[in-house]
Amino acid sequence: MRRLALNLIVFLIIFQLTTPAAFGWGNTGHKTVGQIAQLRLANTNTLARINAILRPGETLSSIATWADKVKNEDNFSTAATNSDPDTQHFYRHLVNKHNRAWHFVDLPLGCSGYNDQRCKKFTSTTDVVQMINLCIQRLRGKPVSQLTPRNALRLLVHLVGDLHQPLHVGVGFVNVDGPDGEIVFETDPVKILENEFPSDIGGNKLLIKNEDSDNLHSFWDADLVDTAIGDQTIVQFSKSLNTLANADWDPTGNPNTWAAQWAADTLRVSKVNAYNTIRIKKEVIIDDKTKYVVTKKESQYTDQNLPVVKTQLAKGGYRLAKLLQAIFQ
Repeated sequence: MRRLALNLIVFLIIFQLTTPAAFGWGNTGHKTVGQIAQLRLANTNTLARINAILRPGETLSSIATWADKVKNEDNFSTAATNSDPDTQHFYRHLVNKHNRAWHFVDLPLGCSGYNDQRCKKFTSTTDVVQMINLCIQRLRGKPVSQLTPRNALRLLVHLVGDLHQPLHVGVGFVNVDGPDGEIVFETDPVKILENEFPSDIGGNKLLIKNEDSDNLHSFWDADLVDTAIGDQTIVQFSKSLNTLANADWDPTGNPNTWAAQWAADTLRVSKVNAYNTIRIKKEVIIDDKTKYVVTKKESQYTDQNLPVVKTQLAKGGYRLAKLLQAIFQ
């Protein structure tokens, strides 16, 4: 997990990204979301149709991390080869080359939701909400040349998981000239645009211990998940989280609107939980890049957010199952 977070930071430094990290939950979290959906779809016609798309032995859990494995832009060319025909198809369609940007949407904490008109400039045609909708179209039989059905399914499982990671939706924008000379998070989308306040890259710029420590994003991706699962297997962990299922998590209306609904819910979690008690202590320059040392109530922050992480993973699996049922009904 730490190696994964380190590789991500290196990528951000090299390419100077201004958007949140593309990794969400890490392998454990993504497999858990897939496993919960698998449990909920057991012995259904939906699962039978899913299995007809997948290769023998594949499950929703086992395919959940594929989308993080196909991000290396060096692999893309019109003549790319791969032992997996579907992956080869993905690499040969160069429109997929920048798929790293599909895993998140950068919404200020002051937005009311994905469809808040003040926040439209923070969305894109290839953010996580729109790419989930593209996968839905492909799996419903509409022509989407860049995706095979299996690739659309593999992406969908992963992206629904990403959509429930708070720092893949709600992010901080930093105002270094806050009240009384403090560095603060600006939440108003209008002010952010007017002043061009920089993003904290989904918490990747927020150093939570010291000037070269782990960042807030990796803390949510991996540390909280690892603490939550403890010594359980993913199957055991998923079964326990499945008991949290709540009808209040059900989406409404057309499935093409569900991802936007879920983004609004995750944005609330980011604001109320992920950024709660986070305070910027100082600005630092590391390898010519600006980052911020932050403080948080150590034990309280972890204790308060462990149930939040469990709930978000449970929501992801529950809602993924609902979406797959709607697609294959």
